[in-house]
Parts: sequence; C-alpha cells; structure tokens
Amino acid sequence: MDFRKKLAALLLALASTGAGAQPSEGAQKLPVGWYVTESAPKRYEAGVDSSATCEGNRSAYLRSLSLDENGYGTFMQAFGAHDFRGKRLRFSGALRIKDVEGWAGLWMRVEGPDPKQPLAFDNMQSRALVGTAGCKRYDVVLDVPKEATTIMAGLIMSGTGQAWLDGVRFEVVDTSVPVTDLLASRPVVTAAGPSGLEDAPAPVAKNDQLPLGRVGDVWFNHGRIAADKPYTRRKDGVWVSILGEEVYEHGIAVTGTLGQRALELKLKAGGRRTLIEGTWGEEPVNIQLTPEKLTMRWGRNMREMARHLDPQVGATCNRYQRTEGPRVMDQLDVCGAALGTRPPNAQLIISFLVNGFSPTLPAGSLPIPRPPVRSRQALDTQRTAIPMSP
Repeated sequence: MDFRKKLAALLLALASTGAGAQPSEGAQKLPVGWYVTESAPKRYEAGVDSSATCEGNRSAYLRSLSLDENGYGTFMQAFGAHDFRGKRLRFSGALRIKDVEGWAGLWMRVEGPDPKQPLAFDNMQSRALVGTAGCKRYDVVLDVPKEATTIMAGLIMSGTGQAWLDGVRFEVVDTSVPVTDLLASRPVVTAAGPSGLEDAPAPVAKNDQLPLGRVGDVWFNHGRIAADKPYTRRKDGVWVSILGEEVYEHGIAVTGTLGQRALELKLKAGGRRTLIEGTWGEEPVNIQLTPEKLTMRWGRNMREMARHLDPQVGATCNRYQRTEGPRVMDQLDVCGAALGTRPPNAQLIISFLVNGFSPTLPAGSLPIPRPPVRSRQALDTQRTAIPMSP
C-alpha cells in the first residue's frame, strides 16, 4: 500500500468520529497508526468512544489515570512528509474536554534532518483549552519545507481530565490561510562570507528583526536576544552581551554572568509548566509558567500574575497580569517559542531575568490613586491674593 493509501486509511479511521460522553469499560483501541506517548507509564489511556459524538459515529479520547498535574500525554500519528513538501498543511478536528486541570489542544510538528531542530511546530498552548467545553472545531496550520522528512500530529493533554477528538482532517491549503506556527518567525542563521578562526560573535540572520519568541519587550531568535543590552551567539554557542558578559548552555543548565551577577539556573519544560530554578547572584530564583499563571521569584522580590484572555493579544501570545479593581498593577506577555514545550534555554532565561522581578505598569493603565489633599491652601498653587472687602 503506497503512502497516500496508508494516510487515507488512517484518516478514514477517525474521519467519522466524535467527542462524546464518558467511555465505557469496553471502549475500542485507537485506530491503526495512532499510538499513545506519555510523560510516565500508566498516567493516561486512550481509546475509541461511540457515545454522544460531535460529527460522526465515534471519537478518540485521552483520559488521565493519575492525579499528578505535572504529567502529560498524547495520542498521535507520524507519517512521511514527502507528499506535502513545499505545501501548507492544515490539521483540524472537533474537540471536547471535561474537567481538564492543565490544558489540552491539537499539535503538529514538522521535522527535518535534525529531529532536535523542528522546522515547524504548534501545540495550541497559546490558545489552550481548559476546564469543560463542548464540541468545537480547531486547527493548526504549518508550512512543510522542502527539506522536511516527517510530520507528527495528534491531541495533547497536560495535567488531569479527559479530552475527545473526532472529525480529523489533513488538508493542503493555500497561502490565504495563516500559519499558526510558533516557529514561523525563526530566521535561518547564515554567514555573510567565509570566516577565519577569530573568536568573534557569529553573524545573525540577514533579517535579525524577526523574533522566534518574546517575553515582555525582549524578543529573541537563534542568534540574538534583543534586550536593552543585547546578546549575540558566537560560533561556539556562547552568548555574549555588548558588555562582554558570557552565558553558557549545558543541556538544561544555563550558567555565566548576567548584570554582573553569577548565573546558575536550570530550565525544565515539556509538561504543563515551564520551570526555571537556581540562583542569580546570591539569591534563589524560581519562575513557573503555566497556561493559567506566571510566578516569578528572586530573593524577596516576586511577581504573580494570572492569565488574562485579552482579545487584542495575538494568537501566539499569553498575557499575564495582576489587577486591583479596574487597575492593571502588573503585566507581561509571553509569546511564540517562549510558550513551547521545548523552549530555547538561554534565550528564555535571559529574557525573563532582564524583564525584572518588580511589577511593571503597562502603558495607558489607570494611575495609582494618591492620598487626598487635606489642605485647601495646597490646592491654591498660584497663591493669588484676594482683596479685602471695604
């Protein structure tokens, strides 16, 4: 059976499925070609449910078996990319969720020769589904480059709860359909010409204004972190600021010097939260990012903000803010690859740290009220003399 027939068989297996009620104990296994991966054994189960569907006769479901909110699971398929190279591919389906503590969404990933460097990726984390919600169609749209080798897609759920998927479609669309790729702005790093052996910062992309991700006003790509004191990446992988401070990556560990303070941090991602822990200077750092909340601690300094579903925020951003009544007391946007399950370590850590650990009032926010003026004389700024009556 050739590739198109295999793919057609997989799509046919889920094309008439629907999201429904709690599955029975005798629910069928997933269709051929789909399989489950998870953060730890026996935390999630998947199967086929034929009750209360959305668009067809049955749905595939993913359900947590553990109360551990840090786990994640997915049911997925993987297939060759050769028939879609140079095209724009949309993966869509009808989703329904129940009691999801964490988040759920569709995901798709396009891989090339190096699996550690995906060519395109989106997991809906910036528009994640939480709680309980009825049937609705969602999609992810990615460009498939000519060097692509494999495409993977499925349903992911982080934390606890249950999610159903049906009406699965893979469609080639034209360029009028916008991509949802979290990596869409990633530039290709290319040198302007032959290089010697000098220890100099590596050249960045021809258009180094294209961000891969952003935290607040600080954006980054694979060769640059655009902070007030920008960092560039040398050929040996070391990040160097314009002040000569160096930051190193060792797996999930990031060390070096930032703001004249020693840096020793680790970044852990892949589940329902991204965690940054360690020390900066002599103070402990703890930064936790989830779809619902952002907490940043450094010594005695702390910022704590909840996710705010602002319709003006782009589809690839999460806005976190703290309010008191009508006033916004603190706000920070986290965008693009900063929300991914495999964010770039040094870029993300530096971006968070340079944003600071003190609340920041957004532009245009209501002023903080001042104590009332109690002296009438204080209001008379011109001290105009009033003539005495005769």
